[in-house]
Amino acid sequence: PRGAGHSDCGFLQPRGGINLAPLAAYQQAIRVNVHRGVIPGYCSLVVWRDHVLHVDAYGFANIDKADPMRTDSIVRLYCMGKSMVAAGLMLLVERGACALEDNVARYIPAFADARVAACPERSSISEADKPPQQPITLRRLLTHCSGLGYGKEFNLPPEGPAEVSYDSLVRAVESGEIASTEAFCSALATRAPLRHQPGSKFEYSYGLDVIGRVIEVVAGQPLDAFLADELFRPLGMVDTGFSVPRSKLRRLCTLYGSRDTASALGVVVADEREGPEWRLVPLDGQPPETSAWAKGRSCPVISGGGLVGHNRGGLVSTLNDVARFCMMLARGGVCPGSSRRLFREDTVREMVGQDWLRMPECLGCPQSAARGVSGVTAKGPFGWNALGELGVAARADDGGPLPPDAFELGEYGYGGIAETFWSINPQRELIVVWMTQQVDNHSWSSPKANIWAAARKAVAKAASQRPRRGPFGAAVVCGSPAVKRRIVGKQSLTSA
Repeated sequence: PRGAGHSDCGFLQPRGGINLAPLAAYQQAIRVNVHRGVIPGYCSLVVWRDHVLHVDAYGFANIDKADPMRTDSIVRLYCMGKSMVAAGLMLLVERGACALEDNVARYIPAFADARVAACPERSSISEADKPPQQPITLRRLLTHCSGLGYGKEFNLPPEGPAEVSYDSLVRAVESGEIASTEAFCSALATRAPLRHQPGSKFEYSYGLDVIGRVIEVVAGQPLDAFLADELFRPLGMVDTGFSVPRSKLRRLCTLYGSRDTASALGVVVADEREGPEWRLVPLDGQPPETSAWAKGRSCPVISGGGLVGHNRGGLVSTLNDVARFCMMLARGGVCPGSSRRLFREDTVREMVGQDWLRMPECLGCPQSAARGVSGVTAKGPFGWNALGELGVAARADDGGPLPPDAFELGEYGYGGIAETFWSINPQRELIVVWMTQQVDNHSWSSPKANIWAAARKAVAKAASQRPRRGPFGAAVVCGSPAVKRRIVGKQSLTSA
């Protein structure tokens, strides 16, 4: 199967000093997983400085209809959309409309009454719950150390006290009882206890959903309208938003997953034939008019975090659009293809140039998890900046070999549960974007199929040359070699 790919990013072609053989080997290896039926299709992009080293779209956006995957195929971002919502907040911070150390209760009064669970095992509010010892700040919401947790996705049984605590909110969104971002955030504050004291622990959370509501209050307009006016249109991100209009539904990818996930979501699987355990079945968007992201059917709770209810609420986008977002960051805030500045260069540096978790305003110390942060990172040290995960310096006690998809020092990015990823590697001056639409399989299962490893090999000699001034200059973080893993939304990816 061959998708008809194209790119409208308008970058230059590669020059000398680049070895494209690793990217050719990657392309051959990843297509094997399309042929095996592990993934429906994919699209991928590697940019070095201003030069496109690789762009490819292969396989299907819809298997049954044989619709080809394209670089303008519309995909659900899930948690990957958090980066764009965070960037929206930083636009307001840069303009002085709010500050990162503001208490969220200033914008969402219900959080003034938030309490911390009396003990970690408790999942419901009790009289023994304690008041927060530190404020729930916007910075802590961005970095998942506010005290909030996360509910379970895809109508799967909740695991642990945090997911049990939020289960009633998940179901209230699904039933329509909660029908606005304002109501959802008020319920987060009043219907479930904080999981821990703000500023005491990293726990992946609904923090960016709350940030989305803060944006609405500060900007005086709905989150989708603000992001469209202030971020997406200036960047030329023409297909990014919280729903898909009828005129574009033909480009919306079908979302795939396992038979078990389909069963949990109540999706009827028409074909009952036995098959391999990784066999893909449709979960959403077949046909596209029935999708939970189709305009008129989309969730009224606009999810800044990427997922509310069982399976709805977050941003959709394309590889082309995400590439433009990444190029803006790499250019220090300047929109690609123009001289228009979206962010000041010092704002970009503040967003991505340091580990916020080490700051006293967040946790005040480096983070490492012997077994990984469940559903977010693999084992070892990790950092976080305004936009997502950040590669940090390895420590002597971390030990063990690094996985092939580890974030290098200063590399940053995000991913979503349907396996959409972006990352920027300032030291190597690389941008990588990779997308498919399936939630249960490992999209790549051999070292050669790892696009990040292939991209680094491709520029190994060129990256050793003295970098020129220009793109990536605002984001460079100096230091020692790689240590971080790639995020897969709320799901860990253990094979590479």
